[in-house]
Amino acid sequence: MPEQYTYAVARIHTKENSMLSAQDMERLLAASGFDEAAGILAEKGFDTVGAENADEILSRERDKTYKLISELVNDMSAFDIFFYQSDFQNLKAAVKSVVTKDKARRIFVDGGTVPKELIDSAVKNREFSDLPEFLQIPAEKALKALMETGDGGLCDVIIDKAYLETLHKAGDASEICMVKNFAELTVALADIRIAVRGSRLGKGLEFFKRSLADCRTLSKDSLAIAAAKGTDELDAYLRTTNYSDVTEIIKESYVAFEKWCDDRLMSEIRKEKSNNFTIAPLAAYILARETELKMVGLILTAKQNRLDISVVKERLRELYV
Repeated sequence: MPEQYTYAVARIHTKENSMLSAQDMERLLAASGFDEAAGILAEKGFDTVGAENADEILSRERDKTYKLISELVNDMSAFDIFFYQSDFQNLKAAVKSVVTKDKARRIFVDGGTVPKELIDSAVKNREFSDLPEFLQIPAEKALKALMETGDGGLCDVIIDKAYLETLHKAGDASEICMVKNFAELTVALADIRIAVRGSRLGKGLEFFKRSLADCRTLSKDSLAIAAAKGTDELDAYLRTTNYSDVTEIIKESYVAFEKWCDDRLMSEIRKEKSNNFTIAPLAAYILARETELKMVGLILTAKQNRLDISVVKERLRELYV
């Protein structure tokens, strides 16, 4: 392992020890309300001082994670692949805000590789060349489609597919095996999600051809044809793939299916915990931390809005520790 990563990986392993466990999640679930849950998080090192909602706490914790990683490595670009989703989320917001007169501005998010203000300005002024190359074409295509058709769903399809294609390309270009596997699995699971939802809605072949992205572990064409024929054909095709175990989960419920997708990805990430010879543990930590924060956000939001805790429990994912 390159010497410059020895200290970095050691620091990350130390940080892993302070991540939330299943027992910690149970304590949060049992909390009487938002304030008690925030207190439990404070005991675990979360910055909750003065926070009035989940978003404030999560934003602070994400900032801490990115600050830590930036202190440990000289070049953060190796981790760009994990932040592309925020870039494309902001592209959706920017495109839709042109039509809705900025009503979509509230869904801009932090944490991307491109400043959200730049994305917003480039789309608003049709100055697509101001954007990085991976955003230029989807920005122009999505805005044109939305302006001509008013179809927000079509806009989403264009941007979502561009995200998956960008992700897969970045994974192929990475020298980190874990990053390659993350990109492949993320795209494959996204394709399965699209196929499952679309087949249940009776979508046609053209929809799937327009929506699905290429990956190595699935045949995009076979998946599209199967999904267009219906859920039975989709089930039969998936049984021939590396994801055959999902077929019974899909029959159980869509919530269970979504959990299976996230847990499958976490299982892949967790393999890097004992890999002390590459930068992969840092990449795994970023992803694991994001999953942890999503689960915390789910619980805090439920506490703040007094939602039924049973609904939250069935949506909780496997954790890294």
